Amino acid sequence: MTEYKRIDEAAYSNFGKELLSNKGSGNQIEFLQACRNGKDDFLNYLDENLLNQEAIITGEVIHFNYKFTEAEFRFPPIDTQEIIWDIFNNIPRENMMLCGFWGNTIINMIKYNCITPDYLASNLNGVNETGIYMLDSAINSGDNEKIDSCVRRVLRAMGNPAPRGKRVVFLKIFPLGKAYWRWHWANKMSKEIRLSFEEILKIFDETSYDSFAGRMHSQKSYISQTNTLGGLLLFLSKNPLTGEVMGKVIDIITYLSAWKAIEIQLPGLNKKEIEIIANNL
Repeated sequence: MTEYKRIDEAAYSNFGKELLSNKGSGNQIEFLQACRNGKDDFLNYLDENLLNQEAIITGEVIHFNYKFTEAEFRFPPIDTQEIIWDIFNNIPRENMMLCGFWGNTIINMIKYNCITPDYLASNLNGVNETGIYMLDSAINSGDNEKIDSCVRRVLRAMGNPAPRGKRVVFLKIFPLGKAYWRWHWANKMSKEIRLSFEEILKIFDETSYDSFAGRMHSQKSYISQTNTLGGLLLFLSKNPLTGEVMGKVIDIITYLSAWKAIEIQLPGLNKKEIEIIANNL
């Protein structure tokens, strides 16, 4: 199997934990200032504080031949998601679960001018909170909580596990990973049930993505079983649910899986099980 360059998982986690160990510290401000100063300063900071010989696992490097806008990086539209999928589609899935793989990919994107480091700090969610704005606001605030919050935002956008754990690579707070995993699940499940790739992608987008992603690789991973997820997708194709309600449905599916083994039932039968669950909430 082809080896891909990545950051050692323990080294990457420790790097994030060290930055988060003291809110508003000089270390946090130095990190944000390097991010604000641009590519050269940020890469030099990472070389000095993270990317030593022990931290890097060598292998093939992922290259993007694409320059992202800031909004496009934070909230990739469908055509940009396709570009992301085409880059990662043939890479073994084991790599896509590693924070260090994604972290090295982000650093490489900065190195080759696909993104600028300030993109990592942006909070473009219906407001004009660009990365530059968020970095300047935090650095000059004198507010320990605000500084720490900005550091956490940058780390999450790098796929670093310190703020939210290893599942960050599946969550919407890490947009590059979200784009890949949505397409992965839509591609996989379109071969298993009578819904098209486009229909499944729409379900993942219109309902709360995190209700899926936060449970796919956790103690509630029963939902990732083909028959169980297939039944849920068949139900959601006709019955959209809010994130909160869907979360409750998935919790009950997990309970049923523990004693009724619904993951061995066909998706069509599980769709009926899920209809009963939703109608009784």
